[in-house]
Amino acid sequence: MKKLLVMTLLFSSSTSPAFAAIPDAGSEAGEGLSVVETVFWFAALPSIMWFVIWLLWSMPKWRKINFPQTGENWDPKPKS
Repeated sequence: MKKLLVMTLLFSSSTSPAFAAIPDAGSEAGEGLSVVETVFWFAALPSIMWFVIWLLWSMPKWRKINFPQTGENWDPKPKS
């Protein structure tokens, strides 16, 4: 472990930081989001996603099932 620490310190002290000499196109800040866009991305869209997930999860429960579920004791012959 000590050898690894010594090697890390040796190599990190001998190298220079990797800063770009000239700024590239990605370094300039663009225009910010409006309030409506912020609310959409951080409130409305996650709410819509949760609703869609809930909808897909709950849809099988909406069916009317006339046959017995697994684990129920069901007698196929009616008692009359």
